Amino acid sequence: MFKRFLYIVIYTIFICAVSIGCTVAYYQYIVLNSDAAPLVRVEDKKVARSPLKNSDVFVEIMSYGCHFCAINDKAVDELEKRLPEGVRVVRLHINNAGQSGLARYAPLFATLEVMGLESQYREKIYTAVIKDNIDLADDTVLNNWLEHNGIDVGKYHEINASPAVKALLQYMSAVSNYYDVSATPAFIVNKQWLAYQDRDFKAFGDQLISLLTRHKPLGI
Repeated sequence: MFKRFLYIVIYTIFICAVSIGCTVAYYQYIVLNSDAAPLVRVEDKKVARSPLKNSDVFVEIMSYGCHFCAINDKAVDELEKRLPEGVRVVRLHINNAGQSGLARYAPLFATLEVMGLESQYREKIYTAVIKDNIDLADDTVLNNWLEHNGIDVGKYHEINASPAVKALLQYMSAVSNYYDVSATPAFIVNKQWLAYQDRDFKAFGDQLISLLTRHKPLGI
């Protein structure tokens, strides 16, 4: 009995160590050693020309192929509850030609968003892409996945070809390129701040909320 308890304790410690190690590795090799600074203040003259809508003051740029977007997804939902009244988290999928690996699922995101299904299926998509290595950017594979998950395949492709999806893809591309988003998840606050996570999410969330109270460009 004692040995079994000891094995459980050791296994738990091992899992915690791996989790911490992955987080540290992310900060060190993805954030700190990338070309992206953890926090960038955008110049006022550039903010004035930002493609972001005035209502989109708290934006997460994510990707279905991003492991840390998946890990933080629930934490972002919790963070939204702490935002000032009237402010919501707007999720946009990265759609940057220079980040083709991360951007390849942008059409899937845009289509499900227009269909009103994106939040409902987001966790399943993360699991399919990241854990199960299912290439949902391949139409044949995607059709099978849609059917398996009860999504009308014909309706999906009808909406996928619609002006609304094209407009959303253009919007996500404009934002991704204008802010030169080089990694995900990235957060844009008040059009003025581009932030990449460089600490545990609770502390990082506190920082993002504090940015909401700093200088706000005209028009916001």
